[in-house]
Amino acid sequence: MNIEVTIFLLRLLAGLSLLAFLLALFAVIWRNAGAADQQPAAAKITHGYLVCEQPPVADADRRCSLRPIVTMGRADGNTVVIRDDFASANHARIVLEQGKWWLEDRQSRNGTQLNGETITRRTILTDGDEIGIGKYRYRLHLNREDLAL
Repeated sequence: MNIEVTIFLLRLLAGLSLLAFLLALFAVIWRNAGAADQQPAAAKITHGYLVCEQPPVADADRRCSLRPIVTMGRADGNTVVIRDDFASANHARIVLEQGKWWLEDRQSRNGTQLNGETITRRTILTDGDEIGIGKYRYRLHLNREDLAL
């Protein structure tokens, strides 16, 4: 075979390989862009709510809608801001993962209670559970659709 024909075939093969790579890359980007469009809508869905049962608080601070991630602590950036010296700045969080609600203590100084027991690791939550941080007690109310997950 002539050297010029060999070089032409190698260039053709390299061009086809590059085209296949670019098509695969485009497919991955297209799929991820579609998933990203759905995430903001999912983040707006409420899955239930937390009600502060103790101590008495203003009505505006009494109820908090559940989102896929709810942070709890003394710092102002938290979803649920707890005005208690026994609460750490980033004390705990509630996370929805694969259809289950989890409570995590964020290495707080004074611990997080679930139904009166201090938790030491991620724990699954159920409808009606009581979460305790310092003197605050929150009751968890999940939507019925979430309970079927």
